[in-house]
Amino acid sequence: MFVRTALLCIALGAAAFATADAAPAAPLRSLTFAVVYTVTTMQDNHISGLTGDPNKTLGPQSGMSEQHGFAVDDSGTMRIDVIAATTDGGLVTDVAFDGKVTHQPVIRVAITKDGRLLYDPKLALSMQAARVLPLLARGMFGNRELAAGVSWSDPAAAPAHGATSYVVKSVDAPRVTVAVTTTIELAGPQGFDEHDDGTLTFATDVLAPLRWDLLAHLRRGSVQGTEVTDSHLTATLTGDTFAKKPNG
Repeated sequence: MFVRTALLCIALGAAAFATADAAPAAPLRSLTFAVVYTVTTMQDNHISGLTGDPNKTLGPQSGMSEQHGFAVDDSGTMRIDVIAATTDGGLVTDVAFDGKVTHQPVIRVAITKDGRLLYDPKLALSMQAARVLPLLARGMFGNRELAAGVSWSDPAAAPAHGATSYVVKSVDAPRVTVAVTTTIELAGPQGFDEHDDGTLTFATDVLAPLRWDLLAHLRRGSVQGTEVTDSHLTATLTGDTFAKKPNG
């Protein structure tokens, strides 16, 4: 969902300024992540009931399907430059990803306080970036007391149904480790259901993910059949200009 907000206007305005003759300002912060990303997709397509055996010995078939699958290893390096911090708690960032398969050039993305991503919908943001950028939201944990056993949940954005649940597993200040579980369903022609299980290690002093390990299961249906995608992403912070040395 792309919403016209002051944060989005700032992001796109800054992008336009960066293309002008004036040299862009140095980023407020730069982070790099080593990303390991694998994805397996299986498509189960229905075959018309009028399709018969090539030798025409079985007659018309019904309820038949054909399966196609493929797997991709798209590991690489992600760089995120924080360009601006807005008064409403948002961030304006430039993100690029250089992987084995995907080579995403710099895209300007605004991150709202609650982790929503706002960017030009004509641009192709990599899945790797889409999975990591929300973790930089300045309101990631709100004002909650982070102690082992503390839990809470956030509802999915409409029109989807579901929620993301958080359980604090351990605290070794300023580090906190949190189990993150997401279940989302969206009805309609573009509908899907998704279940994610992740473990996040986060530095509360500099508001940055140190390591993000995520397993995601996504199922989409259509009149042609179904598509099931399983992915595994790990993102490990390897550099941060806010830190004296990389955290892993």
